[in-house]
Amino acid sequence: MLRIANHRRFTANHTWHVDWAGHALFVKANPNHDEARAERAGHARIREFYPVPGLRGARRVARWTVLAYDRWPHLGHDHGLLLDEITHADLTGDMVRLDTCLTAVFRHYQHVIGGTLRRTTNGETISKLYGDRAAPDGRLDQYYRPNAPWPITNGNRRVRPQDLANVRLVVNGREHAVDFAELMTRLRVHFARHSPVWAAITQGDPTDINIGWSPAGGPVWFDYDTGGLNALPGEFACFLLYQRLHGAWLTPHYNRTAFDDHPSALTPSSLAEPVVQVEHTGSSLVIDYRHTPNRARRHVLRRYLDEIIRPIARHLGIDDLMAWMRTYLVMRLLAVYHLADLEPRDAALSLALLAQALDPDTTLPDFLALTPSDAEVN
Repeated sequence: MLRIANHRRFTANHTWHVDWAGHALFVKANPNHDEARAERAGHARIREFYPVPGLRGARRVARWTVLAYDRWPHLGHDHGLLLDEITHADLTGDMVRLDTCLTAVFRHYQHVIGGTLRRTTNGETISKLYGDRAAPDGRLDQYYRPNAPWPITNGNRRVRPQDLANVRLVVNGREHAVDFAELMTRLRVHFARHSPVWAAITQGDPTDINIGWSPAGGPVWFDYDTGGLNALPGEFACFLLYQRLHGAWLTPHYNRTAFDDHPSALTPSSLAEPVVQVEHTGSSLVIDYRHTPNRARRHVLRRYLDEIIRPIARHLGIDDLMAWMRTYLVMRLLAVYHLADLEPRDAALSLALLAQALDPDTTLPDFLALTPSDAEVN
């Protein structure tokens, strides 16, 4: 008997739960054949390294590519994702179950990264989230080459990215300099195909929606179009900035439908709504903000920093973590959301974080809004 249920839409993709011929399937329809091909390839590249649901088959149907996966049985309403464990810890104040989840996920990362770590070039790594977006006519150019104004204030004043070099920018009392044209050139050079990088086999987009866990099923990884040999600082920056900003506020604020099966993550107590004050007079732009991820996300950040990033950095002889990840963090700030499309408060916050990320005196714990007291919950 055929049963189709739980239709969801994520950007242009559609998904369903399909029960057919004794199989419980997760079916995904993608209108972009190249993206679907990349997902199949990524799944094949990581399936020997990470627990992933089996891919039963793929077929092109008119303009769609349909992928059928085994449906992971431990995923459901408000349970089955790292997101759910973070939400539960935030709502209850109990970190025990979250710690069990993190230990399982991080141990698997340690094992796979340790076994696949190697020195290579950007051209040998998965380039979707960084190299492709920094390349000419990539997402950075699509977003910012038109020089559209950013809505930094609620009034009529706007800031164009190319004008930032002539702006006296002050963030939380500290003066910063942002030369956007120079920054674009710097990013292109850094992500050039011949540039060297440390890489390992990872899923590539490690958000708390793409990582699953349950006591019975253990850890599991979803979403595979970036799966394969990935730049380690890019993998780390993606995880960190998702916990710092995207998952803590921007994604649930701008893409609420992604949380239809995990509504507890949208409760006000689970979100870190920023408080931002902006004063724009003449050539001076002053941004004062308060934005700190909730306690459970800071706990995740601290453990990831201490158990994944720092040991690997020590092994590689890397002392300055912020310098190692700076360009990747900048890309996550600029090339996920178009700052011109954000609400003024969120555009101002993103610009403030960009300025702090570029400041050579900013440490990684400071950028992540971690304090010494956050270590006490470990």
